[in-house]
Amino acid sequence: MKWHELTWPEFERVDKTVAVLPVGVVEAHGPHLPLGTDTLMAIYIAEKATEQTGALLMPPLWYGYTYVLDKFPGTISISQETLYRLFREIFTEVARNGVRYLVVVNGHGGNVDALRAAARDAAKASDLTIVVVNWWIDLAKEARRRVLETPEGHAAEDETSEVLAAYPHLVKEVPRDADEWVEMRYAVYGKEVSRVVYTKAVQGYPSKASRAKGEAILREAVEELAMLINDLKRGRLPIEKRG
Repeated sequence: MKWHELTWPEFERVDKTVAVLPVGVVEAHGPHLPLGTDTLMAIYIAEKATEQTGALLMPPLWYGYTYVLDKFPGTISISQETLYRLFREIFTEVARNGVRYLVVVNGHGGNVDALRAAARDAAKASDLTIVVVNWWIDLAKEARRRVLETPEGHAAEDETSEVLAAYPHLVKEVPRDADEWVEMRYAVYGKEVSRVVYTKAVQGYPSKASRAKGEAILREAVEELAMLINDLKRGRLPIEKRG
């Protein structure tokens, strides 16, 4: 069920145990993937999982924070402070509307700090339980180990394969020289870094991508997200007690 397609009387009656919010960013993803890749993939996974479970699907949040990639045309980056306030207020409104569990399907690394801070603060001030799923890290780990030949990255083998599987019509032919891998020994920040890192908006080896690899990853990711949603519907948190 899509939150934004319901009337208010329908929303009043609908099961609000679990809602799912896809979030991402608009930023450069090499010369071959769409600017909205991170959000599109979060939407795809969230849509498939909510279709299977009957959970509420919230309208996606397309904008996020990016650092190095804002030098490329088409990238839109909002500040961490704005992003934190936006997340916190959305979470607060979700709680006010009677949702018990909110699953945030995040598709972008630059959102992580603001998401975590906003989730902590909103949850502390309400009865809402928020689960942040950084899907490219948390889901389909076994499938990634099984099918990927090169390290995961940005617009790399993993992301290119995933978009090929979900939105093949949006993928352009991968240029022969698209592969690029840069390593830093430490966390380094500065304008000089942005001139060296991501010269093509790529970190990895998109030349190794295939639709079949993406299908394997997405199949497992959707299955795991659906399992999480069903567990939450039964009141089971993704927490394991040991010892």
